[in-house]
Amino acid sequence: MKTILLLLGPNGIGKSTTAKHLLEKLPNTALVDSDWCRAMNPYDMDTVTNNIYSLTSNYLHCTAVKIVILPYGFHGDRKKRYDAVVNKLHEDGMDFTVFPVILMCSLEENILRAQNDMRDKERVQRGIENTFHFYDKYDYPKIDTTDINAEQVAERILSLLKERNSL
Repeated sequence: MKTILLLLGPNGIGKSTTAKHLLEKLPNTALVDSDWCRAMNPYDMDTVTNNIYSLTSNYLHCTAVKIVILPYGFHGDRKKRYDAVVNKLHEDGMDFTVFPVILMCSLEENILRAQNDMRDKERVQRGIENTFHFYDKYDYPKIDTTDINAEQVAERILSLLKERNSL
């Protein structure tokens, strides 16, 4: 069965960077970059949802792909968009499982990472207020990334996948 590897976490935690390392390490894998799926002006939620659905669906249909990596955030309207994508995939008869992993770190490290991404002070503050504690309520496997780099995070995710027999 195919797997959607869902990387969750606050803004600036390293989801996209970790996803790129996983893509390099895992054969038969594809990456749906949700940042690019949202890159439009003006923003249109229906188009963004369709972009994520279309890419994910195409990869799930591809016989060479076994794992689709989706770095994503559930804050704001994004959880609703994610649910719509997964529901439509199921309605279309796709056979897959979702394996969510939450990336987390200390508040100080999250601020530092956001600043290193060249985010302005207002955006950093908004991200901390809206996303830092948002994932505390989810009972998914969590990886504390405070003192490790993205490649090490990817290795820990690979271990989780092996434990779950998804590799």
